[in-house]
Amino acid sequence: MKKSTSLLLSGVLVSGMVLGTIVTPATVHASDDAAAVTQADKDVTNSVTYYDRAGVQLPIPPTKVTGTVGAPITTVPDGYTLIDGEKPVFTDSSTGSVGVEITPMISVKVNFVDQNNGLVKTETINGGDGNAYTFSTLPAGCSWPKDANKTITLEAGKEYNVPVDRQVSNTVIFKTSDATEAGRTQVFGDKVGDKVTLTADQIPAGYTVISNDLTLQSDGNTQMITVTKNVEGITPFTATVRVGKSATTLYTVDGKAITSRLLGANSDWKTANKLVLNGKAYYQVATTEWVPADKVTVVSQTNENTDTNSTAEKADRKTVTTKNVDYTPLYDGNGKQVSNRGLGKSSAWATDQMQTINNVKYYRVATNEWLKASDIA
Repeated sequence: MKKSTSLLLSGVLVSGMVLGTIVTPATVHASDDAAAVTQADKDVTNSVTYYDRAGVQLPIPPTKVTGTVGAPITTVPDGYTLIDGEKPVFTDSSTGSVGVEITPMISVKVNFVDQNNGLVKTETINGGDGNAYTFSTLPAGCSWPKDANKTITLEAGKEYNVPVDRQVSNTVIFKTSDATEAGRTQVFGDKVGDKVTLTADQIPAGYTVISNDLTLQSDGNTQMITVTKNVEGITPFTATVRVGKSATTLYTVDGKAITSRLLGANSDWKTANKLVLNGKAYYQVATTEWVPADKVTVVSQTNENTDTNSTAEKADRKTVTTKNVDYTPLYDGNGKQVSNRGLGKSSAWATDQMQTINNVKYYRVATNEWLKASDIA
């Protein structure tokens, strides 16, 4: 019998055979953790050299700054800023040197000019010489003719005329019934005849207007608006009231009867405000004319959460504090308990008005939310 020969050759890989890949897991030793600091977490000190926009080194001593590798370098000499597009970062290079291009800060004059070449406003802006500057705000009543006008390139010694489209503008002068000026403002719109609404900021502080709405007249026109000086106890109240079966006397804001005018029986009048004077309620039906609430009936009302029967007046204190009980109930302006809200124990709340309903005294702590005086500590 013929002796067989073994095909296993020590240390030799036979052609056509494939060895599988053996993965050897890496071992991490706890003692190595402190040394395993990533590059992003590494603090370095760099020497910053400053150059102008043309790349010429400025006669400014290099500055040493410390920060994290990859973090932005924002340190620049006083009176300078980075040029547009320059975003230097900290590096751990062997030299530790970083070159940064900067430009002087300058101030330039900007004139906003409308579509009729009229000067709207002049202001001074600051930025880097040669850098782009984008306006974030416009003069009141203006808009941009096109987006490209929003940005200019700053140049030392240059004055800029920036085009804007100006809306129709009216000046509003607020005067009291005796012609005393209380203030003035400007309103704007796209065209004559547009309806505009005065904002609370435009109405002189401490005064009330019958209506916030007005119509734009020709550009540059002046409109007169009559205002009433606020009196303690006046609150906004927009509604329609109906006079009873008899004509009723009107009163001034200080409670004096007006002998020259009456409201006719069964007539309807729009109201703007409600006044509580010495515990008695009045509704404003004209600039200086008020009708007693007990002489009319409210037939329609646009105010929400307003108590039409309330005779609230200015509170005799600024804050109220609940008693040391877990839950203190709240009530609406008619004395009905609010089912889904209450106040925590020993909590302090600001109050502005007080009223009495069925011989029970209440203090207002929120819109249409009242706290009984008996629940106050």
